[in-house]
Amino acid sequence: MTDHANYELSTDEQLMTIFRTPGNAQQQRAFEALYQRHKGPLFRFIKKSINNEQDAKEVFQELWFKIINNKHQYDHNKKFTTWVYTIARRLMIDQFRKTGRMAELTRLDSSTETAVIDPNIKQPENEFEAKQIAKELNHSISLLPPNQRQTFVLKQESGLSIKEIAQITSQPHEQIKSQYRYAVQKIKMALERFK
Repeated sequence: MTDHANYELSTDEQLMTIFRTPGNAQQQRAFEALYQRHKGPLFRFIKKSINNEQDAKEVFQELWFKIINNKHQYDHNKKFTTWVYTIARRLMIDQFRKTGRMAELTRLDSSTETAVIDPNIKQPENEFEAKQIAKELNHSISLLPPNQRQTFVLKQESGLSIKEIAQITSQPHEQIKSQYRYAVQKIKMALERFK
C-alpha cells in the first residue's frame, strides 16, 4: 500500500494527530489530506451560512490559518469535524459582527410547522430540469433564516448528526432538531412545483 493510500484510509483524527506532532516528517502530507477531504464541505457550509461569496472566502481562508495555528489545541479524543466546524462557526459569528449582520445570525424563526421530507418529488427527466431543481434548491436554502440554514447545511452537506451540530453550535439538541425540521419543510414547499 502506498503512502498516498494510507492517508486516504486514515481517519481525520489520525491525520490530525500526525499533523500536530512536532518534528513529524509527514505533517505536511497529513495536513494536505485533511484539506483535500474537507475543503469542499467546509466552504459550502461557510458560503451558504454567510450568503456572501467574498466574505465566505475570507472566513474559509482564516479557518485554515486557525487550524494550522491552533493544531496543538486539538483534542485527539474528539472528532475533528466537531472541532473544525466549531471554529468555522465562531469565525462566521465574528464576520457577522464585523459586517454589522449580527441580527441576521441571531434571528430565530418562530414557525411551528412540522416537516417531512417528501419522497414524491420526481426525478428530473433531463439535464435542464435537473439544473432548475438544483437552482431552486440552492435559492431556497439561501432564503432560510441563518440558524436553520446553518443546521441544514451541516446535516445535509457535511453529514454531521443532530448531536454533533448541537455541540458545534452550543444549542440544545431539541432546538437543532426543530431548526432542521423547519428548514426541510420550507425547502419542501419551495420544491413543490417539481412534483
